[in-house]
Amino acid sequence: MMRLTLQTHFDGEWHHAATLELKDDAAGFQGASIIDYDLDYFVTVASAEFAAGKTVRDHRALSVRFPVDLENRYSCSWPPFLLDLMPQGHARRKLAEHLGLAEGSRASDLPLLLRSATGGIGNIRITEAADAEADRLRGVERHGVTEAEILERSDRFMEVADRFGMLASGSSGLQGEWPKVSMTQANDGLYYPDSFVTDYEAVRHVIVKLVRSSEPVDRLILEGEALYSRIAQEIGLNVSEPSTYAEGVLIIPRFDRKKREGGGTVRLGQESLVSAIGVADFGHVSTHEVYIDILRQYSTDPFADTVEYLKRDIANLALGNPDNHGRNSALSKHQDGTIRLSPLFDFAPMRLAKEGIVRSTRWAIMRDGGRDYLPDWKQICTELAPDPAEQKALTATLSEFAKQLRQAPAMARDLGASPDILERAMGRCMAITDSVLASCH
Repeated sequence: MMRLTLQTHFDGEWHHAATLELKDDAAGFQGASIIDYDLDYFVTVASAEFAAGKTVRDHRALSVRFPVDLENRYSCSWPPFLLDLMPQGHARRKLAEHLGLAEGSRASDLPLLLRSATGGIGNIRITEAADAEADRLRGVERHGVTEAEILERSDRFMEVADRFGMLASGSSGLQGEWPKVSMTQANDGLYYPDSFVTDYEAVRHVIVKLVRSSEPVDRLILEGEALYSRIAQEIGLNVSEPSTYAEGVLIIPRFDRKKREGGGTVRLGQESLVSAIGVADFGHVSTHEVYIDILRQYSTDPFADTVEYLKRDIANLALGNPDNHGRNSALSKHQDGTIRLSPLFDFAPMRLAKEGIVRSTRWAIMRDGGRDYLPDWKQICTELAPDPAEQKALTATLSEFAKQLRQAPAMARDLGASPDILERAMGRCMAITDSVLASCH
């Protein structure tokens, strides 16, 4: 058994929020857990709202499913939000190898969590993990690199990313199949692995994503991700800031960190839709309806976020991004207490991938007719918005979006996209936009 302390970050500092008890270390995330908020934390941050009958599930809560209260929550697995803090894919392989752990073993989950839950993504960390990281980095001289060195994948950058990214595992505790490292620009203008930079000297926060193999198609996908971020912004999707690509490296500006007025760093809460539906597992397959229901329950502006969610699904179909699992969408929890669908991320021409990715999140109402690849948007809008006025607003917005989306291949061509992206990834753009216009007219 292990007892851990969970902290949340807001108002410029970390707060002791809750105690987590893991019952069976060897069972990993499949082991039972108990979580309860600290009494002082409850009294300080939530008791007034609680007394007024309000539920606190914003950035001060560990999850939208774990409001700040005095309940003692027992679960037969780990709380789902912990899985958002765990390394997956490439990061898990590298870190497991570095620590001499069996990558696929559930017994490796806890040691990996304790290396990565140091406050890297979102606004939650495990105190013991952060303290251990601080001990590991004590006395280690930090080495910074320029943005130009990152973009040319200089030897110095590769060494910093590899060696220090392992020491500062919170910098590499990112999910996905592509090598990634979290880099933060300090006020000296140089970039360092995230954990080496204090909140008060941090200027800009990015994720550096590297090409995953020597296959030309992987380079094309990575370059395509930068292109897609610009196109997505042009056609009106919620993109916080486009990415920058150079030979085999992509710099992605982070949206879960901001500079704080008067110094310091604002950390937004981040929770994957898989965690928000209460699932503690990787590779979970769900439906769009289930995720949209989460937006309806917890978003501060459910209609706007449902519209954005639908637009993204249309864009994924039209521009060849089948990689739409529930960890590629998230809720952002802002410091003013609002909860919104996060800006777009991991939007790329994944149809080009050699492994042949299929859409894992599909429309339940399209299942019987086998129509998920070409959905009936009218039926979807009717299902999602029974109110006629809302339905009208929804179809009008999607219709307008489809007209914008039709411009995407031309934009891509102007931005120098390769024939593979234009013909293979974007091949269905006209068919999909036609179907939206026909359904929503």
